[in-house]
Amino acid sequence: MSEVIEVVDTKTGEVTETALAKTGGMRDIVKAVDLPLLEVMETMGTLNWRDLKPHQTALLLMQKPMNASGGGQMFLSFRQAILFATRCFELGLSPFSSEVWFDPNRATVNLTLEGKRQLLRNRNIDVGPPSFEELSRDWKDVARVTDAGKDAQKLGFTKDIGIKCRMRVGDPKLAEHVEYIAWLNEWFVPKSPVWVNKSLHMLQTRATEKAISLVLGTGASDMVSD
Repeated sequence: MSEVIEVVDTKTGEVTETALAKTGGMRDIVKAVDLPLLEVMETMGTLNWRDLKPHQTALLLMQKPMNASGGGQMFLSFRQAILFATRCFELGLSPFSSEVWFDPNRATVNLTLEGKRQLLRNRNIDVGPPSFEELSRDWKDVARVTDAGKDAQKLGFTKDIGIKCRMRVGDPKLAEHVEYIAWLNEWFVPKSPVWVNKSLHMLQTRATEKAISLVLGTGASDMVSD
Protein backbone atom coordinates (compact mmCIF):
# COMPACT_ATOMS: atom_id res chain seq x y z
CA MET A 1 0.00 0.00 0.00
CA SER A 2 1.03 3.63 -0.49
CA GLU A 3 0.79 6.53 1.96
CA VAL A 4 -0.86 9.77 0.70
CA ILE A 5 0.45 13.09 2.03
CA GLU A 6 -0.52 16.70 1.32
CA VAL A 7 2.08 18.99 -0.19
CA VAL A 8 1.61 22.82 -0.07
CA ASP A 9 3.14 24.99 -2.78
CA THR A 10 4.75 27.92 -0.88
CA LYS A 11 4.24 30.33 -3.78
CA THR A 12 0.66 29.62 -4.79
CA GLY A 13 -0.66 28.06 -1.63
CA GLU A 14 -2.03 25.25 -3.72
CA VAL A 15 -2.42 21.93 -1.88
CA THR A 16 -1.69 18.75 -3.75
CA GLU A 17 -1.71 15.13 -2.73
CA THR A 18 1.34 12.93 -3.31
CA ALA A 19 1.51 9.19 -2.91
CA LEU A 20 4.64 7.76 -1.34
CA ALA A 21 5.31 4.13 -2.11
CA LYS A 22 6.14 2.04 0.90
CA THR A 23 9.00 -0.38 0.39
CA GLY A 24 9.12 -3.96 1.52
CA GLY A 25 12.83 -3.87 2.28
CA MET A 26 14.74 -6.88 1.03
CA ARG A 27 11.62 -8.33 -0.54
CA ASP A 28 11.60 -5.54 -3.12
CA ILE A 29 15.04 -6.48 -4.45
CA VAL A 30 14.81 -10.27 -4.17
CA LYS A 31 13.35 -12.19 -7.10
CA ALA A 32 10.07 -13.94 -6.45
CA VAL A 33 11.64 -17.35 -6.99
CA ASP A 34 14.13 -16.60 -4.17
CA LEU A 35 11.58 -15.41 -1.59
CA PRO A 36 11.36 -18.83 0.13
CA LEU A 37 15.12 -18.71 0.59
CA LEU A 38 14.90 -15.19 2.02
CA GLU A 39 12.27 -16.34 4.51
CA VAL A 40 14.62 -19.04 5.78
CA MET A 41 17.60 -16.69 5.90
CA GLU A 42 15.59 -14.19 7.96
CA THR A 43 15.45 -16.85 10.70
CA MET A 44 19.22 -17.43 10.61
CA GLY A 45 21.35 -15.78 13.24
CA THR A 46 24.71 -16.98 11.88
CA LEU A 47 26.54 -18.14 8.77
CA ASN A 48 28.44 -20.80 10.70
CA TRP A 49 27.16 -23.97 9.06
CA ARG A 50 27.61 -25.99 12.26
CA ASP A 51 25.17 -23.72 14.09
CA LEU A 52 22.47 -23.74 11.41
CA LYS A 53 19.36 -25.85 11.73
CA PRO A 54 19.30 -28.87 9.38
CA HIS A 55 16.65 -27.47 7.05
CA GLN A 56 18.53 -24.16 6.82
CA THR A 57 21.75 -25.88 5.79
CA ALA A 58 19.89 -28.05 3.30
CA LEU A 59 18.16 -25.11 1.66
CA LEU A 60 21.44 -23.25 1.27
CA LEU A 61 23.08 -26.34 -0.26
CA MET A 62 20.23 -26.56 -2.76
CA GLN A 63 21.30 -23.17 -4.14
CA LYS A 64 24.85 -24.33 -4.91
CA PRO A 65 25.51 -25.68 -8.44
CA MET A 66 27.52 -28.90 -8.37
CA ASN A 67 29.40 -30.82 -11.03
CA ALA A 68 27.27 -33.50 -12.64
CA SER A 69 28.50 -36.88 -13.82
CA GLY A 70 29.33 -36.66 -17.49
CA GLY A 71 29.69 -32.88 -17.41
CA GLY A 72 27.41 -29.96 -16.75
CA GLN A 73 25.88 -28.87 -13.47
CA MET A 74 23.20 -30.12 -11.11
CA PHE A 75 21.35 -28.89 -8.03
CA LEU A 76 20.57 -31.08 -5.04
CA SER A 77 17.04 -31.94 -4.04
CA PHE A 78 15.97 -31.28 -0.44
CA ARG A 79 16.34 -34.99 0.38
CA GLN A 80 19.86 -35.11 -1.09
CA ALA A 81 20.89 -31.89 0.65
CA ILE A 82 19.77 -33.21 4.06
CA LEU A 83 21.79 -36.42 3.56
CA PHE A 84 24.79 -34.40 2.41
CA ALA A 85 24.62 -32.00 5.38
CA THR A 86 24.14 -34.82 7.91
CA ARG A 87 27.15 -36.80 6.74
CA CYS A 88 29.34 -33.69 6.58
CA PHE A 89 28.36 -32.85 10.16
CA GLU A 90 29.42 -36.36 11.22
CA LEU A 91 32.78 -35.92 9.49
CA GLY A 92 33.31 -32.38 10.73
CA LEU A 93 33.81 -31.10 7.17
CA SER A 94 32.01 -28.16 5.62
CA PRO A 95 29.56 -29.14 2.86
CA PHE A 96 30.18 -25.72 1.30
CA SER A 97 33.91 -26.36 0.87
CA SER A 98 35.95 -28.21 -1.75
CA GLU A 99 36.70 -30.90 0.84
CA VAL A 100 33.66 -33.01 -0.02
CA TRP A 101 31.29 -33.75 -2.88
CA PHE A 102 27.97 -35.56 -3.12
CA ASP A 103 27.38 -38.56 -5.37
CA PRO A 104 23.65 -38.45 -6.26
CA ASN A 105 23.72 -41.92 -7.80
CA ARG A 106 24.71 -43.58 -4.53
CA ALA A 107 23.56 -40.83 -2.15
CA THR A 108 27.01 -40.83 -0.58
CA VAL A 109 29.49 -38.17 0.46
CA ASN A 110 33.02 -38.47 -0.94
CA LEU A 111 36.16 -36.75 0.28
CA THR A 112 38.63 -34.97 -1.95
CA LEU A 113 42.35 -35.02 -1.16
CA GLU A 114 41.89 -31.70 0.64
CA GLY A 115 39.06 -33.21 2.66
CA LYS A 116 41.09 -36.23 3.71
CA ARG A 117 43.91 -34.00 4.85
CA GLN A 118 41.45 -31.99 6.92
CA LEU A 119 40.03 -35.20 8.38
CA LEU A 120 43.55 -36.16 9.49
CA ARG A 121 43.79 -32.84 11.32
CA ASN A 122 40.33 -33.29 12.84
CA ARG A 123 41.40 -36.67 14.23
CA ASN A 124 44.81 -35.43 15.40
CA ILE A 125 46.63 -37.91 13.18
CA ASP A 126 50.14 -36.70 12.48
CA VAL A 127 51.56 -37.51 9.06
CA GLY A 128 54.72 -36.28 7.42
CA PRO A 129 55.03 -34.76 3.93
CA PRO A 130 54.75 -37.24 1.06
CA SER A 131 57.79 -38.40 -0.86
CA PHE A 132 57.41 -39.76 -4.38
CA GLU A 133 59.25 -42.27 -6.51
CA GLU A 134 58.62 -42.68 -10.23
CA LEU A 135 58.22 -46.27 -11.41
CA SER A 136 57.70 -47.97 -14.75
CA ARG A 137 57.19 -51.48 -16.08
CA ASP A 138 56.75 -53.05 -19.48
CA TRP A 139 53.18 -53.75 -20.44
CA LYS A 140 54.08 -57.42 -20.86
CA ASP A 141 54.97 -57.52 -17.15
CA VAL A 142 51.53 -56.30 -16.06
CA ALA A 143 49.54 -59.25 -14.73
CA ARG A 144 46.28 -58.00 -16.21
CA VAL A 145 46.06 -55.04 -18.53
CA THR A 146 42.84 -53.19 -17.77
CA ASP A 147 40.71 -51.23 -20.21
CA ALA A 148 42.37 -48.11 -18.82
CA GLY A 149 45.76 -49.65 -19.61
CA LYS A 150 44.70 -50.48 -23.14
CA ASP A 151 43.49 -46.92 -23.63
CA ALA A 152 46.83 -45.64 -22.33
CA GLN A 153 48.67 -47.78 -24.88
CA LYS A 154 46.48 -46.45 -27.69
CA LEU A 155 47.37 -42.92 -26.62
CA GLY A 156 51.09 -43.60 -26.86
CA PHE A 157 52.16 -44.75 -23.40
CA THR A 158 54.85 -47.31 -24.24
CA LYS A 159 55.17 -48.42 -20.60
CA ASP A 160 52.94 -48.60 -17.59
CA ILE A 161 54.09 -45.78 -15.32
CA GLY A 162 53.49 -45.45 -11.63
CA ILE A 163 54.12 -43.26 -8.59
CA LYS A 164 54.97 -44.59 -5.15
CA CYS A 165 53.87 -42.31 -2.32
CA ARG A 166 55.48 -42.77 1.10
CA MET A 167 54.46 -40.85 4.23
CA ARG A 168 55.45 -40.98 7.87
CA VAL A 169 52.59 -41.74 10.26
CA GLY A 170 52.61 -40.81 13.95
CA ASP A 171 55.61 -40.16 16.17
CA PRO A 172 58.80 -39.80 14.07
CA LYS A 173 60.66 -41.84 16.69
CA LEU A 174 58.55 -44.88 15.79
CA ALA A 175 59.56 -44.63 12.13
CA GLU A 176 56.19 -45.91 10.91
CA HIS A 177 55.27 -45.23 7.30
CA VAL A 178 52.48 -45.88 4.85
CA GLU A 179 53.02 -46.54 1.13
CA TYR A 180 50.80 -46.73 -1.91
CA ILE A 181 51.67 -47.23 -5.58
CA ALA A 182 49.32 -45.75 -8.16
CA TRP A 183 49.72 -47.31 -11.62
CA LEU A 184 48.48 -45.85 -14.86
CA ASN A 185 46.98 -49.27 -15.64
CA GLU A 186 44.68 -48.91 -12.64
CA TRP A 187 43.77 -45.23 -12.60
CA PHE A 188 44.15 -43.75 -16.09
CA VAL A 189 41.15 -41.75 -17.29
CA PRO A 190 41.47 -41.49 -21.09
CA LYS A 191 38.70 -38.90 -21.49
CA SER A 192 40.39 -36.50 -19.08
CA PRO A 193 42.83 -34.05 -20.73
CA VAL A 194 44.58 -33.65 -17.36
CA TRP A 195 45.25 -37.39 -17.12
CA VAL A 196 46.51 -37.49 -20.70
CA ASN A 197 48.77 -34.43 -20.47
CA LYS A 198 49.79 -34.53 -16.79
CA SER A 199 49.69 -38.21 -15.98
CA LEU A 200 52.52 -38.13 -13.43
CA HIS A 201 50.89 -35.29 -11.52
CA MET A 202 47.58 -37.13 -11.43
CA LEU A 203 49.29 -40.32 -10.28
CA GLN A 204 50.97 -38.35 -7.48
CA THR A 205 47.59 -36.99 -6.41
CA ARG A 206 45.99 -40.42 -6.57
CA ALA A 207 48.82 -42.12 -4.68
CA THR A 208 48.71 -39.46 -1.94
CA GLU A 209 44.95 -39.71 -1.61
CA LYS A 210 45.07 -43.50 -1.35
CA ALA A 211 47.91 -43.46 1.15
CA ILE A 212 45.88 -41.14 3.37
CA SER A 213 42.89 -43.47 2.94
CA LEU A 214 45.00 -46.29 4.36
CA VAL A 215 45.89 -44.14 7.36
CA LEU A 216 42.25 -43.23 7.94
CA GLY A 217 41.10 -46.79 7.44
CA THR A 218 38.59 -45.75 4.80
CA GLY A 219 37.67 -47.59 1.64
CA ALA A 220 38.15 -46.62 -1.96
CA SER A 221 36.47 -43.47 -3.18
CA ASP A 222 36.41 -41.43 -6.34
CA MET A 223 38.13 -38.13 -6.88
CA VAL A 224 36.00 -35.22 -7.93
CA SER A 225 38.68 -34.14 -10.42
CA ASP A 226 38.00 -37.26 -12.49
